[in-house]
Parts: sequence; structure tokens; C-alpha cells
Amino acid sequence: MTPYRIETPRLLIREWQPQDRPAFARMATDPEMMRYITGGAAMPAERIDGFFGRQQGHLEACGLCMGAMVLRASGEIVGTAGAQPLDRLPGHDLGWWVWKDHWRRGYATEAAAAIRDHALRVAGLPRIHAVIDPDNHASRGVAGKIGMRLSARTTADRTASWRPPIDVLVYTIDAAAAPP
Repeated sequence: MTPYRIETPRLLIREWQPQDRPAFARMATDPEMMRYITGGAAMPAERIDGFFGRQQGHLEACGLCMGAMVLRASGEIVGTAGAQPLDRLPGHDLGWWVWKDHWRRGYATEAAAAIRDHALRVAGLPRIHAVIDPDNHASRGVAGKIGMRLSARTTADRTASWRPPIDVLVYTIDAAAAPP
């Protein structure tokens, strides 16, 4: 299998390595980072382990996952970005988190556009979704910047079994509507 590797001018998005767990755990246990994902609750260790196992399974099953977002210049992990299959909403979810020390630098938009292009052009998906908390205006802005449009309002647990029952908006882009 070809390694999962998506490059942008400033970022490398790659599969997670065991030594990356502390960087992910730092994000997943930070209340400010988890504000729109778990309502601010820290992700417990078993859920972090579940994330890593689920992403490896997605990578093996479909060649896509939520990977480590790495600064190319320094090698620092500054977030996660990728696409993963949803088990309750047909299709794949495009997602991104950026460590709070790196907010407002355009990394989320850069990563999301690269993942969108990879998912629709390389992986050949017909469409991709982004499941976003309605109060997360920054992520809603990223979705709009990369051409996604609001398609539904639901709860997160109706999109994926591993998600909590919180209100979310679903943004979608079809391959035919993606920028060239």
C-alpha cells in the first residue's frame, strides 16, 4: 500500500505513527481544542486509542484517514486533517483540527483544500461532507472557502457511531462542483 502522504506548500498530512500519540493527546485533552468536538470535555485515553485504531482501519480499508498535520519546515505536528468514512451518513467526512497555538495562519483552509482535492480526484469519491458544530464559525468559514455548501442540520451521532449527540451542520461538495 502506498503511504498516506498529502503535501501542500507548508504542510504534510500523513498517517499517524506511534510516537505521534502525545501530540494528538495534547490536542484531544485540551478543553479549548475540544470545545466544538466534545463540548470541551477531554477525550479519555481509551477514546484516543480508539481514534488511532479507527484511522489505521480506515487507511487499510479505503486509503483515507484523519492523518497527522505536520509543518514541513519544522516537522512539528500542528493538527490533524483528512477524510474518513462515516458509518451512519453515506459518504466520507472531511475534517481538520489545528493546535490553538497555530490558529489564524490559514493551515485549516490549506489542509482542507488539499484533502478535498485528494478525496475527490485521487480517491475518486463522488462527494465529501464536513460535519461542523453550528457555533464553530471558523470551521464553517473554511468549508465555505473550499466550496462546500450547507446540506443538512442533524446531530453528530447520526453521522457516525463514535460521535456524541450534539447538534451539527453538514457541509457537502460533489466532485463535479469542486474547483479544477
